[in-house]
Amino acid sequence: MALRPIVVTGLGIICAAGRDPAEFWQRLLDGRGGLTPVADEAYAVFEARYAGQVPDEWITSQLPGSDADLDRTAQLALVAARQAVEAAGLTRFDPDRFGIILGKCQATPDAAGRYQPMHRTQDVVAERLGLGGPRILVSTACAAGGNAVGLAKDKILTGEADVVLAGGVDPLLFGTYAGFAGLQALSIGPCRPYSHSDGLNLGEGAAFLLLEPLDLALARGAEPLAEVAGYGLSADAYHATAPDPTGRGGASAVRRALADAGLTTGDVSYVSGHGTGTPANDAMEAKVMRVVFGERAGQVPTSSIKSFVGHTLGAAGAVEAVAAVLALRHGIAPPTIGFDDDAEPGDLDFVPNRPRRMPIDTVVSNNYAFGGNNVSLVLTTPKPPREHEEFPRRETVITGLGPALGVATGIAELSAAIVAGRTAPGGAPTLEGRTFAPRSLWRHMNQLSRMAIAASRLAWEDSGLKLPRKALDDVGLVFATGAGSAESTGGFDDSIAVNPNKPAVLSFSNVVLNATGGAVCQTLGLRGPTTTICHGAASASIALDCAVEMIRAGKAEVVLVVAADEAPQGTARPPGEPVQGSGAVAFVVESAEHCAGRDGTPYAKILGSGHTPGPLRYPLDGEEPALVVGTGGGAEAEMVFAALPGTTLTTGAWLAGDCQAASGALNLALGALAVRDGITPARGPSGHEPAGPVARALVLSAAPGSVRGAVLLGAA
Repeated sequence: MALRPIVVTGLGIICAAGRDPAEFWQRLLDGRGGLTPVADEAYAVFEARYAGQVPDEWITSQLPGSDADLDRTAQLALVAARQAVEAAGLTRFDPDRFGIILGKCQATPDAAGRYQPMHRTQDVVAERLGLGGPRILVSTACAAGGNAVGLAKDKILTGEADVVLAGGVDPLLFGTYAGFAGLQALSIGPCRPYSHSDGLNLGEGAAFLLLEPLDLALARGAEPLAEVAGYGLSADAYHATAPDPTGRGGASAVRRALADAGLTTGDVSYVSGHGTGTPANDAMEAKVMRVVFGERAGQVPTSSIKSFVGHTLGAAGAVEAVAAVLALRHGIAPPTIGFDDDAEPGDLDFVPNRPRRMPIDTVVSNNYAFGGNNVSLVLTTPKPPREHEEFPRRETVITGLGPALGVATGIAELSAAIVAGRTAPGGAPTLEGRTFAPRSLWRHMNQLSRMAIAASRLAWEDSGLKLPRKALDDVGLVFATGAGSAESTGGFDDSIAVNPNKPAVLSFSNVVLNATGGAVCQTLGLRGPTTTICHGAASASIALDCAVEMIRAGKAEVVLVVAADEAPQGTARPPGEPVQGSGAVAFVVESAEHCAGRDGTPYAKILGSGHTPGPLRYPLDGEEPALVVGTGGGAEAEMVFAALPGTTLTTGAWLAGDCQAASGALNLALGALAVRDGITPARGPSGHEPAGPVARALVLSAAPGSVRGAVLLGAA
């Protein structure tokens, strides 16, 4: 029996090919692209000048005056989000049951050009629309928009939300443009995917799909537009920027998506391709089609709408998902415009230049990204209501811990440091004396990737897992970071300031937030479902949620969660706040059955979790936790003791300082360590002897201005 059907009931989009879904669809049918020369004279330094730009009046005409002071990214997102909610006819809803999951590739600059937290755009949309449910910022570069739709489906299936806005947004930014120009990836004219693969055009825009369960949609009289039947994630584990030319990662994502949907390749009517127009991507996609569909590959039309809108990066998957829903609704496959008349037709059908009316019941929408992230969505024509099962309730456990911090490298060192009362707030890990990756890779990595790889190896070794190479193809990875690599971002920005035509391209490849997760996958050979969460200091606990959902859905039996961040330079801290530090912490999450089957020794069972933008609701099961591992924030102690007067409160911030996402992961590690081994840090550097295992440990996290999180751990 299938799981609860999840449907799309509203669409919203603003991009170079249209200011709303109706105009967007009509321009796709008319073959009218939106790629034009960039008028901004700052871009005159580049030979390639074409991009998919959104006219300012398209934005301002759809926003109230109160939104005029927002940055361009937030304005684009608000336009598309409001369209989707209005189109769905959703006028009354429970704010606490309405979530938002947003995909972004680029950090958002404010009016002064300073980087804001990645989740800031999402928070603005949620606040303006009154959304009080789950929030997740996913940053898997060019796969983020499609990834967000898949994660939104999971949030509804788990029962955490009744309605979720899922989408992506990215503006056209000068620095990103310079980076792609430095990689020689830009076409000097409008791109022509699949036929004249000489480069891509960047674009900007935002798109949202409103998801809800079929039964609730019908109960309120809404019209389902499409069913989100399944999604699949995978890692190439191949290269920082180039796709695996064998197509193995892309093919794996498609197969996982179809399996999730309970469908086969024979059910697929049309494929919405990534189709950037670069030689490496177009050749890889053709390989994916042949690998997945075999002899039927030439009979499954596939097209790319990037020749209309450009590559909108974090928004691309959502923009193309909107097009896929409209293709289902109208029974028309949009064309690949700019397709050369004299191009070799080959053995594949790219729907050249003109739309094609045809029966379409199932669409696969594919996206691929720097860092080796792949996502495939399966969208189908809505089916009638039917019986369904609840989302599986599988026990999950933490089986390996791997800290790479200034205070300790490895769980044995961390335990010894806690007992001895040794701390190193603000310190960075020392990774000398041991090889964590092949030297050919290690010497080209930034510090963030080195820390994450070290933590991952240590956690894997601590778990005692010994899997054959083939089994690694199904091991998942969720990377969590608050801000990505400060080293690479700073180096790239400095190079642009000196000469935008000579950017530091190695740094550019590591500016995307998921690059470090990709480096971990490449080093450890992991090719399972992979994503990156970038939600401030709450990133690690949200990443744990994603890992648990992967396991509960049967998409993986083992998931590695790794969090890493670097201390930004020159940032003053308020009095009483922990100093900022750098580090990484990883932990292995397994299904309880998998752990028992290999005679593993878990640290703790994951009993429950919750994240909310409002007052924190602790996920307790009737028994008060003996230990709370907090964030170390100012008013936290008062709130904890008011709610749980009999508990003990501690924090990892006293050990390592504020390491953003890594601090959240350290707190989870400390909770797990206390549950199994009874080792708990005192509040301050006074030392602490083991006092025996605790039955329950509650681990807190917070992304200020966004969400608070809590994870309850118990004895396994």
